[in-house]
Amino acid sequence: MATTTAGASTPTQGVATRRSRKIGWRPLILHIILAVTGLCFAFPLFWTASSSLQTWQELRSFTPQWLPADPQWGNYARVFNAVPYARWMLNSFIIICITIPGTVITASLTAYAFARFDFKGKNVWFILMLGTMMIPTQVTLIPQYILFFNLKLVNTYVPLTIGAWLGGSAFMIFLLRQFMMSIPRDLDEAAYIDGANPFRILWSVLMPLMKPALTTVAILQFLNDWNEFFAPFIYLSRMELFPAAVGLRFFQNLPLETTEPRDHLLMAAAATMTAPVLILFAVAQRYFIQGVVLSGLKL
Repeated sequence: MATTTAGASTPTQGVATRRSRKIGWRPLILHIILAVTGLCFAFPLFWTASSSLQTWQELRSFTPQWLPADPQWGNYARVFNAVPYARWMLNSFIIICITIPGTVITASLTAYAFARFDFKGKNVWFILMLGTMMIPTQVTLIPQYILFFNLKLVNTYVPLTIGAWLGGSAFMIFLLRQFMMSIPRDLDEAAYIDGANPFRILWSVLMPLMKPALTTVAILQFLNDWNEFFAPFIYLSRMELFPAAVGLRFFQNLPLETTEPRDHLLMAAAATMTAPVLILFAVAQRYFIQGVVLSGLKL
């Protein structure tokens, strides 16, 4: 019987070695693709930060300036001195502080009803609720504006915040409902045997387990209100009430004392508006990803 020497390898070992080498290249290629894609998505943020520290001559030069020759940190101060930008950002935070609790509370109650209770027409109502996501905002704009105008609520934050206290949005309800359905009903039944009522079960049993989903809802609501331009532009006409998104557009067309281009100042204002979003995502990234992933475990 023929035997292999110590330095030789069998055909099976050779195949396994080739497979391991082939598999070993895949993660490397995947990481390279992800790194290049990440840099592409991060480039606009880098360009905004770099442009905000340049002079308008550098920004408009024929040759792109990737980094400012002399960083102009005064661009940020000029933005806040030229317009009440700090007030506009504060207005955005005021709107957000009203809408986030409303969305979390009312969307949780609605999702709890769809996830845990059986009532007549439950599936029909749920489908109708999801169908509202297909209705463009522009379709309901005129009747809503007439309603708020007759109630003398134009130039107030009520049209921008009342929807959050009436269920939030169909997507928020859907996300929380999906997450609730992934929680075993045995926990509800155990709490019910101990004498807990439905509200107590929601508050003491489900809500602590829904922290990732609730954080996701809060982040999505924050992003929606922080970037919202259309509704504030329609309902608000007083400059002191503008949120940051509308204020940035107002600053773009506002006559200044000098006639020099303001591209560098606009980039500084845009960078300032982007900073809270980046900070929020960095702080709540783990909960956000977990909430999005777990909410799709069970339909």
